[in-house]
Parts: sequence; C-alpha cells; structure tokens
Amino acid sequence: MSNQLIQSNVDFSGSAFLASSNVRANAHRLNWRSKVLVSGYANDFNGKRVLDLASHDGRFMHAALAHGATSVVGVEVRADHIDSARANLAQGGHSRDRYEVVSADLVEYLKSVEPGGFDTILCFGVLSHLIEHVDVMREIGRIAPGAFILDTWVALERWNLWERLRNHRVNSFVRRTQQGGLANASLRGRVQGWLNDVVPGPRSRTGNLVFLYEDAAAPGATARQSGLMGWANCSLVEMLFDHFGLTHERVDWRAQGVDDWSELEDYRRGNRESWVARGSRA
Repeated sequence: MSNQLIQSNVDFSGSAFLASSNVRANAHRLNWRSKVLVSGYANDFNGKRVLDLASHDGRFMHAALAHGATSVVGVEVRADHIDSARANLAQGGHSRDRYEVVSADLVEYLKSVEPGGFDTILCFGVLSHLIEHVDVMREIGRIAPGAFILDTWVALERWNLWERLRNHRVNSFVRRTQQGGLANASLRGRVQGWLNDVVPGPRSRTGNLVFLYEDAAAPGATARQSGLMGWANCSLVEMLFDHFGLTHERVDWRAQGVDDWSELEDYRRGNRESWVARGSRA
C-alpha cells in the first residue's frame, strides 16, 4: 500500500448501518476499518467478484460495492441480519443485480465454492467466533482468491520456555527413533537445531488456539448453540496461511495515519489484527 494517508470512498456517519446493528456500531470505527481494509486495497475491489463471510447487516458489502465491485455475495446465518442487509443495500441505492445475501453456514458455503470462484474474500470479525479455523483456511487455500482480507481478534503471543523445551524433546525423540537420528550432524548443526526449536523466530513459531465460551444468545456471539469459540494467536494464523499456500502480509495499523484511536484501541494494542493473504492458482 502507499504510505500516503488513504482516502476512503465510504462514510458511515448517519448511515442506516448504525441503527441496524445489534453490536458495536460507531461511524469513526467503521470509517477507519473501511479506509484501511477496503480503500487501502481498492484494486482488489474495483471490477472484482467479492464474497463477504458473516456479512452482518451488509456494511462491508456496501463498502465493496462503493469501491466498484462488479458483484458481492454476503453469507449470513442470522435471519434478522439478512433482512437488515437487504434493506440497507437497497436504501444505499445499489443495483439489485450486483449483490446477493445468502442464508448459509459460512464454512459449508466455502466448501461449495469452485476454485477461483471469487476474486476477493472478506472475513471481518467472525473468525474468533468459530472453532473451524483449519477448515476455513483450507477452503481459502483451495479457492485461491486474489485477496483474502482477514480482520480478527487474536490471542496474545506468549513465549513459554517450558513448552518449547518440551517440544524440543519430542522433536529430538522423533528424529532419533524414526528419522535416523543426528549421528551425522555437526556440533554447529545440533546447536542450530536446538535454537530453532527453542528460541522464538520464523523457524520456531508456536501456534495457539484458545477455546472459550461465550453466551450464544448475546448480540454478535457465535451462531453455535454451545457458545464455544476459538481465538488464534498471530503465529497460528500465519502458520495456517503458509501451510495452505497463501502468501500474506499483516496490516500495520499504526502506519495508517490514525490520529484519533478512540473506538480503535483494540487495533492500537494488537488485540485485533488484520491480514491480506493471496492464493496461488496453478
């Protein structure tokens, strides 16, 4: 992206989306999210086929259409959100033949999409309410969109020395008993292997998925009746991107020119992160 301050084509101030949402809806927050995650990647919207997972009341379908998407499909499981999205998009003046709101479970819907079926896929705010992180990433890798824009709450990164030492012992056991051991490895190679297992770095990431419960009846909660949800740490997200063949960059929110962090503290503190990943179509 350009280092210049991004100019957004969408202003949520006074919009219907502020009244139709049953979760946090603040114009300042929505404007910045649209500015950074949509306007900042305008080429991934203009003339593109866009899929919005857990499209809520259509707010980012609206942003995608305003940025020139040729078609936008929103997938939403809650009937009231579907009704709101259709009403809001009609009120926004968007041509009915450019958008569709589908009632479906997003994981099952992804499984039905053909490779290359969408140019850009949005996943804003829903991943932390799911437990199917691997399933979602597998399907994104299979579909291989030009852009997969992910915005999610994340678990904190923690360097647990004892956990890493245990992992080193397990890896050493496997190498010794099943992979021929380290008999031919130099001392330098052995030390480097130990460092790779124990010291945090690109070769020693520990992906964590923290499971917790939320009130499934609360506004904006998981659609799963059990209330079980999972928060991935950044390492796990990026390990899954790598595993399923997706190149990726993390969005640096601090470099976006935000001068008022009110309603955006979760981004400033790193409690919420965003990525743009790209598939490879062989």
